Amino acid sequence: PREEGVLMCPRPQVPPFLYASICRALRAGGLRSPDGATTDRFVLEKPFGRDLESCRELCAELGALVREDEAYRIDHYLGKELVMNLLVLRFANTVVEAVWSRRHVARVEVCCLETVDTRGRGGYFDAYGIIRDVMQNHLAQVMALVAMEQPLSLEARDVKREKVKVLRAVRPLDATRDLIVGQYDGYLDDPTVSNKQSVTETFAAARLYVDNPRWAGVPFLLTAGKALSEKLVEVRVVFRRVAGGGRGGGGGAP
Repeated sequence: PREEGVLMCPRPQVPPFLYASICRALRAGGLRSPDGATTDRFVLEKPFGRDLESCRELCAELGALVREDEAYRIDHYLGKELVMNLLVLRFANTVVEAVWSRRHVARVEVCCLETVDTRGRGGYFDAYGIIRDVMQNHLAQVMALVAMEQPLSLEARDVKREKVKVLRAVRPLDATRDLIVGQYDGYLDDPTVSNKQSVTETFAAARLYVDNPRWAGVPFLLTAGKALSEKLVEVRVVFRRVAGGGRGGGGGAP
């Protein structure tokens, strides 16, 4: 028997289509009492479904097993020091906040480049690709932290509210102009990739625009890829040239 007061937080690190069956088994095993008296949490990692339809289906299936206050959906990327420092940089630094807008910023680059390939993970990766695996969650979360307005507090609910405002203001992506995808040579040689005709992307670069007063016209460049020549996780805010700053070899370079 479990000690009284011990909080259980199972975190299944499996493809999302297995979440419901695992939660069902845990509940049947006594993790969650029928009257909902326990305080246990079910930690669910991204990606949460493969598309909008599968996400809704997964939410409905889990909703019959787990209460909303028991489901803890996480993005482990938000625990990285670089990401956690963004809030301090933005809102505890009046000098930075004063120039954090389209008036001074030329573009924002958010990248996650990896030298490792997908070997051993091909079965999972081939069903999702780099956009679903990294860009639409990790990089979009970082972009939202860079672009959001100051929340009323640093409580999760207030931070979430401001991030959602930013994401709702993102202009629909024009894939013919603002998206580049690719696949590294040798990807299909991975024995865990069963579809040898797969066109799943292992590299993607997207240009997004946040159509609000602070960021109108400023491109946000999101880049992610596997099996690249360098490993780099970076947020780069490129400022506009200083007016007249190029004279005499002075400053003003981005």
